[in-house]
Amino acid sequence: MSNTKHKKDFHIPIVSFLNKFVQRITETTAWLNVVLIFVILLQVVLRYGFHRGLVPLEELMWHLYCIAFMFGMAYTMTKDSHIRVDLIHVNLPKKWQHIFEILGILFLLFPVLLILFDHSFDWLARSYNNDEGSQNPSGLPNRWIIKSVIPLTMILMMIAALARLIEEFMSILYLNTDPKNNISGKESIIVKLFKPQLKKHANNKD
Repeated sequence: MSNTKHKKDFHIPIVSFLNKFVQRITETTAWLNVVLIFVILLQVVLRYGFHRGLVPLEELMWHLYCIAFMFGMAYTMTKDSHIRVDLIHVNLPKKWQHIFEILGILFLLFPVLLILFDHSFDWLARSYNNDEGSQNPSGLPNRWIIKSVIPLTMILMMIAALARLIEEFMSILYLNTDPKNNISGKESIIVKLFKPQLKKHANNKD
């Protein structure tokens, strides 16, 4: 796409759809942080006010934190907000930046996500079959519930990675063309889904 257009001024419909799907789920689970705050406050009051801290609350705290953290990883992928440190990529031409992104997603990100999904699914199945619970007698049961978060978030991260991969491919394909706000009705649904389009607010600025 032409360098005259800022990346935030256009979108690819299929990419926007996939990212929004991930974001809706992760933004919903983010509300568990509010629950986490109340659980922490309750545990502090019980422990230091009444000297009766509860083991289930202690375990529930790290369960909620893990859920927020794992789903947050998927959310940041849709926003490209993970921390990067690179000395070469940033100075490359746009085309080569997209190529390196594609290679990284195909040969680094996807394999890692698939390996983690495969292993985490085995952990989940083993935990469920063994009716795994807390090692503490008064702790929380059904540990498979918290372990199910790992494969679920791996799926969301793969969806986000797929969206990013599509975006990078389309960015190369339309590197020297300006996105349009309206697509001809003669074009197929596939083209409409994958072709970059101007956002409405960007179109109004022109």
